[in-house]
Amino acid sequence: MITRRQIILSASSLAATTSLGFSTSATAGVTKGISYGDNLLDVYSPNGKSGLPIMMFVHGGAWALGNRGQVGRKPKFFNRAGFVFASVGYSLYPKASAETQAMQIGQAVSHMRANAERYGGDPDRIILMGHSAGCHLATLATLSGSAKGVRGIICNDTGAYDLFYLAKVNGGSLPVIYAAPFRKRKLWTRWSPITYTARHAGMPLFVPWSGGKNRDRITANFISSLRKNGANVTPFNGSSYSHGSINTSIGKNGDRLTSAIMDFVSRTLA
Repeated sequence: MITRRQIILSASSLAATTSLGFSTSATAGVTKGISYGDNLLDVYSPNGKSGLPIMMFVHGGAWALGNRGQVGRKPKFFNRAGFVFASVGYSLYPKASAETQAMQIGQAVSHMRANAERYGGDPDRIILMGHSAGCHLATLATLSGSAKGVRGIICNDTGAYDLFYLAKVNGGSLPVIYAAPFRKRKLWTRWSPITYTARHAGMPLFVPWSGGKNRDRITANFISSLRKNGANVTPFNGSSYSHGSINTSIGKNGDRLTSAIMDFVSRTLA
């Protein structure tokens, strides 16, 4: 069994080198289409390992598109760094609202906690990461309490932390891609992660933002609320990344966001 200390040292080394050419090598066992309740997830596990931390990923796609297969180099990267990697599927809009989607993310986390040993993972060391709509859902699920037992969140670039603020900086209305999934204004408070920032004092969050329109202002507004309520926030200025590349660059050789993520993870799991 790989110890916590070994995992942290491996992650710290990776953060320092930001290279995929390190000595650890793991052949992944992949199990796809695992039912966790209302939807499916895929799990990538380093063969012959046990007790590993778990990185769970929630894909983006404007709440209406995308799928759990859109993971890029992440499974290979995190497996080689000593993690079980799980990619979460969820029912898409209009079949499911954002609230229902967040509840499904919570179901997926519960499944991984209950079955962690089967996949070689540690149920008490789960990091939840999401990009774009997936960032919104991962953050909403964790802060609202749907996803229980998460050790930290990687909130990778969304405009939907606070739907009222998003409308404010957009001239009073939501941008087009948000308009349909969030058309019910009376539910904006429930669907905004910022509503729940007081519930999880001390929760570690890694919060990068891209160079997309108003992303710096939107993220700063969210971080301010988190800090007022005692959250442990690590911001990351990713303005040199596009909204797409801030996701696809993760795991790339020499990528500074990847290095920062691994540093956050090593500190969170220490």
